[in-house]
Parts: sequence; structure tokens; C-alpha cells
Amino acid sequence: MPNGLNFNRLIFTVFLAFVSFLDIVPPQALAAEQTKDEFSLFEDEMKPAATPPAPVVKPTAPTISKPTVNKPTVTAPKVETPKVEAPAVPATPAAPEKTAVTVPKPEAVAAPVTAAPAEETPDQKIERLKKEIRASPKNARLIVDLAEELYKKEEYEKITLLLWKHVDKIDRRGLLILARSHEKRKEPTEMIRSLNVLLGKDEKDFEAYNLMGNAHTLQRKTKDAMEAYKKSIELNAKYEPAYDGLISLYEKRDTPNLYELRILLQDMVQNIGPRPQYLRKLCEINTRDGTYEPAVQSCKEAIQKDPKIADAYVYLGLSYKALGEDAIAVKTLKKAAGDFPKSELAQYHYGALLEEQKNYIEAMKVFKSGTEADAQAGRSWLGLATTSFELRKYEISLMAYKNACKFDKKNAVAFRRATTVLRNAKNNKWTDQFEQASENCTF
Repeated sequence: MPNGLNFNRLIFTVFLAFVSFLDIVPPQALAAEQTKDEFSLFEDEMKPAATPPAPVVKPTAPTISKPTVNKPTVTAPKVETPKVEAPAVPATPAAPEKTAVTVPKPEAVAAPVTAAPAEETPDQKIERLKKEIRASPKNARLIVDLAEELYKKEEYEKITLLLWKHVDKIDRRGLLILARSHEKRKEPTEMIRSLNVLLGKDEKDFEAYNLMGNAHTLQRKTKDAMEAYKKSIELNAKYEPAYDGLISLYEKRDTPNLYELRILLQDMVQNIGPRPQYLRKLCEINTRDGTYEPAVQSCKEAIQKDPKIADAYVYLGLSYKALGEDAIAVKTLKKAAGDFPKSELAQYHYGALLEEQKNYIEAMKVFKSGTEADAQAGRSWLGLATTSFELRKYEISLMAYKNACKFDKKNAVAFRRATTVLRNAKNNKWTDQFEQASENCTF
């Protein structure tokens, strides 16, 4: 009896071990499941469909035919029938000889390619490209086309996952899309990685150096960014984005390098052409840098190229004023303010000129137009505050000072100065209100 119990216990233990073995998940499968990301599923979707296995033909049992028994045949006796002559049949004319006609052999027809429908939505195009990639998974052009469509839909994460998996196959276009996708995702380190792959294929790729400059700008490495932009310009003197990158860096300095900006803009005019936007910027830089005679020339050229932008008129008027041509300056600035009511720049500078001439009534009106053109322009709010204060319109002035301080804390100095004037004039009604509001305006 004990031997029987031991045998049953052994059988039960083996059964439990077998069941637990079936429930254990292999560690490799578990790790693979954990490392799958969203794009892994997308990648699996693009894999070509597996061909179904050939059907297995089962052998059939041989069939045994039954033996046939020959039955005896009985022949009937022959009966002779009288012969009847058939009427003569007229001879048919001979058929004409057939001429041999050579039929050209049909040319070989290429395999059909999926044609894009005339009105294809972006989603339909993406699905069509996926289908074509499944049929031809090694076609790098299709992969890059798919990335391009995803870029239009701003699906930058999918692009980076897709293209890094095929980075050894994609061409220049694909690498540029990859770098720009990382730029959109604010990933400068990954940008540089992808651009190094591109520069490894072509060390003279000017567009890659420009994007490298963008990456260093994101990293706040100004010196490296400047070198990359300059290298891009050196390789292609007509490539505008590299100039724009340099201009942005020069203007972001605490004290803008106006000399370098002027040289750079002159190069743009010489290498790319006298485009209106370059001439307007050169007009501005010359005016700000105090080179007024070249400023007058570049401003006139800018106006001639595009007379519908206010900036060139404004800087032309300021240059004339600096050269002592007051009458022409007033006329030019007045025209700018009148022709471009939505230009805060034009309204502010004409208002400032009128304030300087102590024409406070007209100046106040022009500054008010400046605040309407740009409700966040602290300088126009300050101009409205000072001119209305001179006219003793303290309610308007107080409101304008508050807004001037709100949009530019540096205006706190002018606000406190006005408060002091009221206190010295013993205007108690407004002194308290100005004092309380000015104390809230701090740096």
C-alpha cells in the first residue's frame, strides 16, 4: 500500500511540473515585448506578408477495378439495298490563295505600378506608400517619400523612428528630413548625429552646415553656430538661410554688432541681389549705426523696389533729420505716418518728432494711433503718457503710464518723474494715485 501511495505522489508531482512549465513566459519573449514601441508595430505593418505554406497532399488509397466480363456479340444478317445514283453536285470555285500576314509580336509589358489617384488625401497617400513598401521593403525612395508625407502632418516622432531604422539606406533627402524633424522636436544632439552622417557622405553640403548652425544655436553655442553658418555661406554664397542665421545671432547680442551686420547685408545684396528686404535692413542698420549718407541711398533704393512698406520711409526721414534736413524729415515722417496707419514704427517716430517740436496736441493723437497699431508697444504708450501729462490730461496720462510700465518696466523711471512733478506742484488729488501706481511699477 505505501508503494502505491508513493507512485501516485510521483505522478502528481510530474503533472504539476508540466503545468507550471507551460505557464512560464520565455524571458526572450518578455524582453522583446517590453522593448516594442509604437513605431515597432508600425514597422511590422510595413513588412511584406508571409507567403502561405504549400498545401500538403495526402496519399490516397489505390482503387481496385472490378474485372470486366466480355459478353458474346450477335451479328444480324446483311440485307442488300438497291443503289441510287446521287445527283451531280456543281463544282465549287477554288478558294483564292491566302496571303501571309505577319503579326507583330506583343512587346513585353512591365509590371503594373500603383498609380496615385488624381485627388488623393494625405492619409490615403500614406496608406498607399505603406502598401508599396510592403511589396518592396528595400525601396529606400518609398521610405523617404513616406517620411516626407509624415513631415507634412507634423508627425516628427514617427519620422525619427522610421528613418533611424533605415539610416544606412536613405539618401540626402531622407537625412535632411531626419535632421529637420529633430529640430522641430528641439533635439540638437540628435540633429548633429544625423548631420554628421550626411557630412560623412558629402563634406561640402552647405545645407547640412546651415542646419548644424541651427543645432548649435539651440544649444546656445554661439561661436560654433557662427562658424557653421559662415562655412555654409563659404560653400554657397547665395544660400539665404545661412545669412539669416548669422543676422539673428548678431541682433541677439546685448549690443548688436552693427558693423558686422552692415558688412553681411552688403554681401547679401552683392551675392544674392538687391532684394527689397535686404535693402530695407541695410537702410535700418546704416541709420542706427550713424552712417546717414549711405542710409539715404539704401533707403531710397528700398522704396523704389517696394514702396508699400513703411520702414524705409521712416529711416529715410530719420537720416534726413540727422543730416540737418529738418523740412524734408518732417515731410517724410508725416507721409509715413499718414500712408501707414497700422505701422507702430511710423506713428511712434512721427509722434516723437512732433513732441520734440512741443506740438503736444498733434503728438498725443499720433501716439494714440501708435497704441492702436500695436497695443503692446510700450514706447507709444509712454509717448501718449508724457504728451497728455503736458496737456494736464492726468486721467489719460495715468492710464498710459500704467500700460507703458506693463509692457516695458524701464518706463518706471519716467513714471516716478511725473509723480515727483505732481508732488512738487502740490496736486494732492493726482499725486496719491500716481504715487501708488508708480510704486507697483518696478523692475
